[in-house]
Amino acid sequence: MCNYQTRALISTILCRIATWYDHMLFIDLVNIISREFCFAKDVYYNILQLFGIAGLGAMVRPLGAFMFGHIGDKYGRKIALMIAIFLISIPSSFIAFIPSYNQIGITSTILLLAIHVIQGIALGAEQGGSSVYLIEHLPNKKKLGMFFGIISFGRSIGVLLSVVIVIICKKTTDFNTWGWRLPFTFSAVLGLISAYSIYTLGETPAYKANRKKENAPDLPAIELIKRYKRALILAVLISIPVNVAVGFTIFLRTIAKEIVSVEMYVTTYTNEIVLIITSILMPISSIALGMLADRIGRERTAILFIIITMVLCCPILFTAYHYKSYLIIMLSVMVLSIVERGINPIGIVASELFPTNVRFSGVSLSRNISYALHGGFTPMVCTWFTITFPQINFAAGLYIVFCLLISLIAILQIKPQDKKFDW
Repeated sequence: MCNYQTRALISTILCRIATWYDHMLFIDLVNIISREFCFAKDVYYNILQLFGIAGLGAMVRPLGAFMFGHIGDKYGRKIALMIAIFLISIPSSFIAFIPSYNQIGITSTILLLAIHVIQGIALGAEQGGSSVYLIEHLPNKKKLGMFFGIISFGRSIGVLLSVVIVIICKKTTDFNTWGWRLPFTFSAVLGLISAYSIYTLGETPAYKANRKKENAPDLPAIELIKRYKRALILAVLISIPVNVAVGFTIFLRTIAKEIVSVEMYVTTYTNEIVLIITSILMPISSIALGMLADRIGRERTAILFIIITMVLCCPILFTAYHYKSYLIIMLSVMVLSIVERGINPIGIVASELFPTNVRFSGVSLSRNISYALHGGFTPMVCTWFTITFPQINFAAGLYIVFCLLISLIAILQIKPQDKKFDW
């Protein structure tokens, strides 16, 4: 692989590190954050409030995809991604300094909501935009599955960094009282490093070549909606599984801490040990499953692992409530995280549905509309099912099965002529 391709992979990995470090901190500390910034009659309603805030952040992602899609298609992928990374990482650092609900009341909740809205707008560009940035830098499209597997190292490194810093803070501070705030300050550093790597790498060859051949549309998103409706609808629907799978693992991790108590989570390292193992296994499985997708087809691989997820989700919930073992639940999360890697190549298919002049808008909008409808609210919907149907402990799993079934039908509707655009 040439040096230029290596730099493209490194830049994309750094983007994923910054994003997943912040994402993992929120997932890992959701119980403490809900206690500090929300107020409700019991812990489940606190968590429901916090998931609602996260859901509102998800709702603005399509707006971010629209705005940054315009910037990315009109003015370049580089500038769009750099701005997005800054708006994800720097606001995250502010969480360390927001006073708690007990100190300033509802203002703390509003400030947290404002941060999630800003990050949601920025994630509308990074989620999808970074994939386009990598794809357009790589000339060998036959090995995209493997390349996408390689960049999953960014997710693993981001998760591992968050785990290591949380462990250090647990050992050196009063973590449950104030030490949990410290890991958020490192988000800004990761964001600056990631943005600098994009700046030095520069614009994608595909975008520069397209600008020489034709002028970018004045409004890429409008061009997308007018001429590529079928592609947009298909891309939205086939993006559901990854979003829902990630949302379901967030829900599982959250209820695990309530089933065994937050105190046990704070005083033991089961969570961190399983996360480290997961972070090691995920890039290995991503590369292996990416190579499988390159060999047998991305749609076929995604269909196989969507079906596996549908089979697993209800039994996992039943087992979690029956045994009430934190270790069993975390191992289940690890299995789901690895299975989700088999679904991930469907993101490449979404990119294949759009031409270069609207690709940034198409991929970003489709992924983030899907996230707003499903991924962002999945933890909240699953929590609502848990509260509403306490006697049916696998009720939330039925919602996941329904979402995955919709996507499965959409994938089967993709025809060869839908992927007629050359790279």
